[in-house]
Amino acid sequence: MQRRQVLASLGSLALLSGCLGGPAESSTETTTTTGTNTSESESTESGRAATTTSDCGRTEFCEGSELVRVRVDGGFSGEVVLNPACRESDIELSPGETETLIRQTDAETCDVELLVDGEVAYDGRIQDYEYVMVRVGSDGEISLQKEVL
Repeated sequence: MQRRQVLASLGSLALLSGCLGGPAESSTETTTTTGTNTSESESTESGRAATTTSDCGRTEFCEGSELVRVRVDGGFSGEVVLNPACRESDIELSPGETETLIRQTDAETCDVELLVDGEVAYDGRIQDYEYVMVRVGSDGEISLQKEVL
């Protein structure tokens, strides 16, 4: 099964990505830009605190912030494995499961590979200024959304 990624630069698509319903015909990637918060602590989308120091939070994500989140649709029946080079072990995900990697240091970057049914569906470096969300649809196709500071 060949995987295609299409870059869509419209910020409005990021807001609608979870609301559209049915599986996509092809994989998509959406990039959004986040404003800067000057407070001492910020909350991520999942509600987890991400501490901000004078050196991070403006142009790079801080320790404790989300690095990558992978969600597998409950209707998917195959195998999904997340292989982050910045961690010691691979992570196997079951249908309906979501896995989130949290930054262990300020400005942490990570090479990440996602295997769907043994094939590389995503392979990329997540930079210190990026947060990536990957959804594996019921048909095994992925959709990709990046949040950029």
